[in-house]
Amino acid sequence: MYNITIFFTTHSEIGKCKSVELYKIIESINPDVIFEEMSPDLFDWFYKENQLSDEPLEVKSIKKYLQNHNIKHIPVDITVSQDLSNRDIDYMFDTFKQYDVYKNIEDEQNRMIERDGFAFLNSKKCTELFEKKKNTEKSLMEFMINKNFLFRIHKLFHEEHDNRENEIIRNIYNYSKENQYNQALLLIGSGHRKSIVEKIKKHKRRGNVKLNWILYSKL
Repeated sequence: MYNITIFFTTHSEIGKCKSVELYKIIESINPDVIFEEMSPDLFDWFYKENQLSDEPLEVKSIKKYLQNHNIKHIPVDITVSQDLSNRDIDYMFDTFKQYDVYKNIEDEQNRMIERDGFAFLNSKKCTELFEKKKNTEKSLMEFMINKNFLFRIHKLFHEEHDNRENEIIRNIYNYSKENQYNQALLLIGSGHRKSIVEKIKKHKRRGNVKLNWILYSKL
């Protein structure tokens, strides 16, 4: 049986979201394969070449898990497009953060992470706050002088997320066609929760391989 638990995480250690806590959760799921939200080139840098010192929370946890478990871990993300620079993305979000209505949502997210950690990131409340942020972004841009520029960045940013999610799902199904496993784990950022779950539901109806997707939830 192809069981896949989807676990939503954050890439940095914040509040109760610590690598040691994620390691305990991975232990409890006991996967025989882990799918990572990571491009192949980053995967090589972190796991094979050790060229990047600032390791994401997930990498720290997986490395510890690999010390005692002989499993496969597969990068299923793609390299981000060159159409949108990190400078533009930072500018867009820095602009949003100038407004209290936006900062208040982020503050609530941070409080929930501090209090509930991964349980919050894997809850409906987390999805609701991300959707609230996205709608607030659109409302704020309507009244900005440079709204056309910001709308373009915003559109490209979410199109890239959409493309990446489609490739992540496609790569998991392609791997599953060629390999057998009982329990897999997909680690992916919590900002993808609503959209990737919707994509998985659509893909399940037309996929040749029958995968049993399980949403991790503690709230």
